Amino acid sequence: MKLNISSDRTIGILQSEFSESFPGLKIVFFSKPHGAFKGSAAKFLVQEKDMPLKQLSPNIKSGDLLIEPTTTVKQLEQIFENEYSLHVQVFRKSGRTWLETSVTDDLTLEEQQVKAANSENVHQEFVDPMDYREQS
Repeated sequence: MKLNISSDRTIGILQSEFSESFPGLKIVFFSKPHGAFKGSAAKFLVQEKDMPLKQLSPNIKSGDLLIEPTTTVKQLEQIFENEYSLHVQVFRKSGRTWLETSVTDDLTLEEQQVKAANSENVHQEFVDPMDYREQS
């Protein structure tokens, strides 16, 4: 998939386009960076879907980001960070819960998508809409 990055595009548009190609995954934006295989603090979560990217990265460069199914989570997050100064985490759906994939940053998006698909029939008693720690 090709994801167009430009200053006036919004967080919500990028999230929607990404999830169209990877329906069991989503990208979540944060105001602060994180390290590889590390989580992001919830207090830095950006929830305003209509926020233009230039508000998160004032000097953002425009371009097309080619995302292949063979791209690892770590690679994708590093590209957002290094090329566009955007701090993102990939989350994977597990049943009805979204898990931060920090423990499995070395898996490809395709592998993460398979894990999400395999979890669709998982029943969970308590469902928190965003669980910040992966529980594989």
